[in-house]
Order: sequence, then structure tokens, then C-alpha cells
Amino acid sequence: MSEFDFGAEFASFGDDIKGTSYEGEYEMLVKDMKPGTSAKGKQMFTVTLAFQGGPLGAKNKTLDDRHYWSPENETAAKIFAATLRTLGAPQEWILSERPTPQQIADRCKGNVVSVRLKPDEFNGQPTTRVSYIKLVSASGGSPATAKSKAAAAVSLDDEDDTPAPAAAEAKEPVGVAAGTSEDPWAEG
Repeated sequence: MSEFDFGAEFASFGDDIKGTSYEGEYEMLVKDMKPGTSAKGKQMFTVTLAFQGGPLGAKNKTLDDRHYWSPENETAAKIFAATLRTLGAPQEWILSERPTPQQIADRCKGNVVSVRLKPDEFNGQPTTRVSYIKLVSASGGSPATAKSKAAAAVSLDDEDDTPAPAAAEAKEPVGVAAGTSEDPWAEG
């Protein structure tokens, strides 16, 4: 009888067994999005992203990301708005339709977004920093469809639908991966 080989077993899991974060650029499906309130009373969305291709997609891997509305911090508020735009809920639509948080979440579910993932740490635990790059396709059609719907709405500012560079290149996490309950950049 041969001895059980944990090395071979661990190798079959790849980096997943190490507890390390995913790294690189991916197209991910917005599998779920839920509005909520943090323990500190901040409005938030929890977004479940599903890998669309490669071995991570084949393994049905998902990643949870949290977004907190922090109007007291202008940079955080701009990143939040840019992230919603990338997820498929542009400011023009929000301003014209005045949707509930659940309606915003419903509009984003099923969309495919391009993201950059980078290893990070929170409270001594490995996590993944998610930077949202662009909307690849909206569940109701292409990004052009989503933009034309947004263009029909009345805009109160001069911004276009291009995600702000700050959202894609943010030095701070835009959201926090699963396993954490609070935004590390929220008020203390």
C-alpha cells in the first residue's frame, strides 16, 4: 500500500491552497449584487464576481467585493460612483431614475466587467484588491447599449461614461474581499 501524498493533492489545487490572492486582469460576471448597511451604518453593496474563463472559470471560482458609500470623503465618493458606472449603473441613470439600492443591484447583475486583481492584506489576512477597468457587456446588450440608455438620461454634470482613472488605478482597495466585515478605509 502506497503512502498518501499531500504534495500531489496540494499541487492539484494550485495557488488556491496557499491562501494567496488572484492576480492579473480578468473578465468577470457580476453574478450577484446585494445592497446592505455596514456595521458602522454605511450604505454598501456586496458584489459577487465570477471568473469567466481559464482554470478559475472552469473551477467556478468567485470573489466577493464590498463597496461603501462614504460621502464624507470626496475621493472615496468619486471611486464609488465610478465603480457603479463600470458595473453598469451610470450616474446619469441614477440621477434621472432615482432607483432604489435594490434596483441598482438588479441593473448590474449579469453584466460582465474587466477588472484588475492584486494581492493585498487586511487585518493580517490575505485578500484581493479589485480595480474596475471597464464594462465589457451589459446583460441587456453591449456597453454601447448601456451608454445609449445613459445618454438618454439628463446629466447634471459634464462627465462622460469613461471610468475615472482614479477608480482603475486607485492605490487603496475599491472594495474588500470576502471574509472581512468592514472597509479598512472607512471612518475609524
